[in-house]
Amino acid sequence: MDAFVTPDPELAATAPSDRTTLTEVIDAYRDSGFAGDFTAEPRDPGSAGPVAAGGAVSTAVVRCGRCATSSDPGGLQIHSIRRLEGASDPADMVAIVATTCPVCGSEGTLVLGFGPMSSAVDADVLGAMQDVRGDGVLPPAIAPGERGTTDRP
Repeated sequence: MDAFVTPDPELAATAPSDRTTLTEVIDAYRDSGFAGDFTAEPRDPGSAGPVAAGGAVSTAVVRCGRCATSSDPGGLQIHSIRRLEGASDPADMVAIVATTCPVCGSEGTLVLGFGPMSSAVDADVLGAMQDVRGDGVLPPAIAPGERGTTDRP
């Protein structure tokens, strides 16, 4: 089931809004144990990459800030994702992904652009990652500390 934030007026103060900042979301993930950092980078043109659906070679890797290993994005899992949408500037649209390094086990966040202004690297990473938001590690579509529900009325 897709998660959504309950439109209950009592929860209005805790529900995401355009005033929620990137720092607030990352801090909430850090408070829940996802304290590491990941970055999306272009794959070295000389390195062989795994073949994605349709025969395309992945153009990106995800680098772990703890062990500095570059991993194929298809080997990383999305435990939780939180989107922030730019109210007036599409370039401000980002997705904050809680993930785990498949090499060292570090848990952390990866910030990716999405939407019309996202880079090809960010789009490739987001499209290739394994969506496991129902695994119970974190709330699937809200940042830790925000109150919401995954049950639809």
